[in-house]
Amino acid sequence: MMRDAARRYLRAGLCILPAMRARKRPALRAWKQYQGRLPTEAEIEAWFANGHDGLCLLTGAASGNLELLDFDLGGELFEPWSRKVEAAAPSLLDRLVVETSQSGGWHVVYRCEAAIGGSMKLAQRVGDNGRPVTLIETRGDGGLFLCAPTPGYELIQGDLAAPPVLSA
Repeated sequence: MMRDAARRYLRAGLCILPAMRARKRPALRAWKQYQGRLPTEAEIEAWFANGHDGLCLLTGAASGNLELLDFDLGGELFEPWSRKVEAAAPSLLDRLVVETSQSGGWHVVYRCEAAIGGSMKLAQRVGDNGRPVTLIETRGDGGLFLCAPTPGYELIQGDLAAPPVLSA
């Protein structure tokens, strides 16, 4: 299943890498080279023949200006955000790719017509220890995220192999 998804994502022009689910990072010693090129089908076959427990997508130019909105802390701001998007642009929410994450958060995925910047924190609050806690952040150029069919990630809406393209 992982290998099939990896093949589909690669054919859609997405930069896919094997991942270590528990560490939320690529299962490769050196992976920065893939920010400049897609893996080959042979690399995909070799990686996923080794039984990796996750896969991740690189965001930004590596995957055709792919960007992710990451709603953390159980996705506590996902519903309020969804209501605001629905009110401002009624058809937009239905076009986006949405999945849940292993930590109970939410991912919203799309591509942009224009180049995207690096990852940014969009919403924070003060945590119990007095330090900032991130509620919403982007994964932009140079970033990555674990995704379905990695265990703990469930696609709710859309298709990661066919994310919508949004204007700036």
